[in-house]
Amino acid sequence: MPVAVREITFGDDGGIVRDSYVAVADLMSEAQFRANVAAVVEAWGGLLDEDAARRLVAAQLGRDVVDYQRVTDLVEGVEATVRVTVEEINPVREFTRQDGRKGRVANVVVRDESAAIRLVLWDDDADLVATMGLRPGIGLRLIDCFVRRTNFGLELSRGKFGRVLPT
Repeated sequence: MPVAVREITFGDDGGIVRDSYVAVADLMSEAQFRANVAAVVEAWGGLLDEDAARRLVAAQLGRDVVDYQRVTDLVEGVEATVRVTVEEINPVREFTRQDGRKGRVANVVVRDESAAIRLVLWDDDADLVATMGLRPGIGLRLIDCFVRRTNFGLELSRGKFGRVLPT
């Protein structure tokens, strides 16, 4: 499958998805990019499709090709990937669950250009406040984080498969 050196428009909202080559066009020729993609597919024994291999090659070159959602477009019950900035950090709280086990939680208000949302860091994830040195103004990439609705509105949590990464 050829790699296009252009932007592709699709979907009802007219969103733009950047092809992985566009992100690295200043670093290598399209022919070299295709060769690198083929090498990655081969190195993975065919376990990666070409789209995943293109994204991996771009990531190995330090280029971000993730399609981020806007906070205002998030809906309950799905995993979301957003790029946000920390706005406010509440202190880590300890509590006792109904079954008697101890738990910890840290609530972090984050924002993108469209809206703010609460990021809830449960138990071991509450340590991310200290280990990542979170403070207002720090950028985060929240990858595959779970969106749920509470009495306080929509909120994000890392969930089982999510990642909280610096920008």
